Amino acid sequence: MELTKPKTPSARADGGGGVPNRVIAAAVLGTLLEWYDFAIYASMAAVIGRLFFPSDDPTVSLLVTLASYAVGFVCRPLGAIVLGRLGDRAGRRSMLAVTMVTVGVASVLIGLLPTHASVGMFAPALLVALRMVQGLAAGAEWTGGATFLIEYARTGRRGLYSGVVQASTVAGFLMGTGVAMAVVRLMPEAAVDSWGWRIPFLLGGVVAAVGLFIRLKLDESPAYRELHASHKPIPRQETKPEDTAPGDADNGIGAATETRRNWLLVLGIVFGVTLYGYTATSFPTFLDAVGALSLADALTTNAIALLIEVPLIVAAGALSDRVGRKKVMSCALALYALATYPVFLLATSGTLAGALVGQIVFVVLFAAVSGPMAALFVELFPTRVRSTAFSSSYNVGAAVFGGTAPFVNTFLATRTGVSVAPAFYLVCGALVSLAFLSRVHDRHQEDLR
Repeated sequence: MELTKPKTPSARADGGGGVPNRVIAAAVLGTLLEWYDFAIYASMAAVIGRLFFPSDDPTVSLLVTLASYAVGFVCRPLGAIVLGRLGDRAGRRSMLAVTMVTVGVASVLIGLLPTHASVGMFAPALLVALRMVQGLAAGAEWTGGATFLIEYARTGRRGLYSGVVQASTVAGFLMGTGVAMAVVRLMPEAAVDSWGWRIPFLLGGVVAAVGLFIRLKLDESPAYRELHASHKPIPRQETKPEDTAPGDADNGIGAATETRRNWLLVLGIVFGVTLYGYTATSFPTFLDAVGALSLADALTTNAIALLIEVPLIVAAGALSDRVGRKKVMSCALALYALATYPVFLLATSGTLAGALVGQIVFVVLFAAVSGPMAALFVELFPTRVRSTAFSSSYNVGAAVFGGTAPFVNTFLATRTGVSVAPAFYLVCGALVSLAFLSRVHDRHQEDLR
């Protein structure tokens, strides 16, 4: 593929800050699809449990379903390394096309699967296999889209676009939750179990087709084209996962050491951040499991909270351009450590108002954590290995901590009989992330390396 000289901002339609609208759309649609898929699986977990993992105990079916969801996260680190390396060596655009096709096709195939009643154990086996395929692609989807978009943004605006791409995760989850809520509310339970549950998965294929069409028309990011134009090949040893994607060879051992250190810092920060993120988006299943609300009411309150969160994420990202990523995220994590227990008391109070207020407080704080996050992580790594380093560090943490959060939260609450038990786990995560974040050098005023 021939790489041409980047166009100047004045020569292209953009959404402010010199970023072309098509680039914003490409990054947003891929991330939206990833989280739409997450939302429909999490929101329909009880239904999927009945159809693919039947048991005399509904709680066991739900826990097994959530565990099968977590299995998809096991493949994320592998996908992050393989596809992240593809993004560094063959280009961001090529990687983003592969992830879009994979996630979309797997979503459609899940919507076409036979259930346990039709083919027995083959049904859950096929479901888990497709979740693993999606996990491979998801290992580089959000990180790849964020890298691509933020590499287009100028210094002083990267936090804003970090907020945009992160808001698209919530928008995708909101869309998935809305579709699941409509299916559950508008269809009889028998119809949902018979064929209605398939609709959300099949719609994912439509989103993927639109996203792929846009992505295939993109140019590479200016940062990547500048690196390519310098004619510096990326040494294979620099992208080995065991080397944690060391930095530019011209900068010597010091750059490699710094990149390894930053890789570990990202992993530590991701611990608490993903616990809170995946808890926020799995609240409906959790509230239904502990008997706090019906599934339909839990989906409704969650959708309202997520709708409020979307613009706040963008605002938090933009704020971090002014005051720094660390300040915004650190304040939010500290407040999380103090507020999580009261929030769970509200959310599990058994009242619609309590559940709504608890979730709103939860997502407002998460907006401040997540808005600047992508920019912070992108800025920590040099362009030549950014895709591999960012994708692998983030997804190892997401796989270990984020993917298991819905299962662990539901397990703690149902097995201890204490509905607020997950709060203690989350507070621990906030404190760990805060400690690692304190060691980060904030580069919000520096150009990308």
